[in-house]
Amino acid sequence: MSQTALNISVGAASRWASIMSGVWMLVILVAFSGLVGLVAIPTLAAVLIIASFSAIRPSEITTVWSSGPSAQIALVTTFVSTLFLPVAAAVGIGVALSLLLSVNAAAQDVRVTEIVRNDRGEFEERDAPSRREGRRGTILQIYGSLFYAGARTLEEELPVPDGADSPVVVIRIRARVMMGATAFSVLSKYAASLDEHVGRLYLSGVAPELMQQFAESGRVASSDPLKLKEATVVMGESTTAAYEEGRAFLVGEAPEDEVSASPRAAWVHRSARWAKNVFTNPDDE
Repeated sequence: MSQTALNISVGAASRWASIMSGVWMLVILVAFSGLVGLVAIPTLAAVLIIASFSAIRPSEITTVWSSGPSAQIALVTTFVSTLFLPVAAAVGIGVALSLLLSVNAAAQDVRVTEIVRNDRGEFEERDAPSRREGRRGTILQIYGSLFYAGARTLEEELPVPDGADSPVVVIRIRARVMMGATAFSVLSKYAASLDEHVGRLYLSGVAPELMQQFAESGRVASSDPLKLKEATVVMGESTTAAYEEGRAFLVGEAPEDEVSASPRAAWVHRSARWAKNVFTNPDDE
């Protein structure tokens, strides 16, 4: 760090500065070793002190400090570590701590909202309900990271199906090209919970990369309660298509290979699931 700070303080512009410094140091030590030996150690210390002070940028420190508690903790921890530990160890601690704080911040930054149409025909965003009741469709918008703990936060934020049968939920995931394994598991589990109430889950605005991920994961089949709608160039087109298909499902107009959401079909669907559980796991009865 001292060498880098010193190079920058004298105007170095590329990585060749370190290489040329080494070359010139070798030449000077070989050609003028006697003179080098006469240089007082405090002089070298003064050079390093000046270089270190020049590497401190108060404006950047202020920016980091004003970024919030996570940045403040990382800044103070790294600074204190450099006072008592080797520089490499201190930097390693700072990097590791920053990663942990970033993961924690991403988990807390997940937000789920509900998109509804008001009396004027305009779309509004509202806080997503904690529970979902009744035979109706719901459009949800997800904000934040769906990796690591963020996916578990999403699981807690999604409305729980309750009350009447056949809840249909559409989740917009447009502009996401990748999701973690935990997110796949959470969405599949949520689709299964909707299926227990004879409902289904749609994912709209799915990028081609995500479509490929779902295909390779083997979690989506034609008979699954989880349906995918690929994103198009028209904003909201796939969401509208998913919502309309969900409404058709609620009135029993879904394709023949899919379970109808009519009350009679719902009763048959629950009875078939009960019979399957009894004969598959007779000890549970």
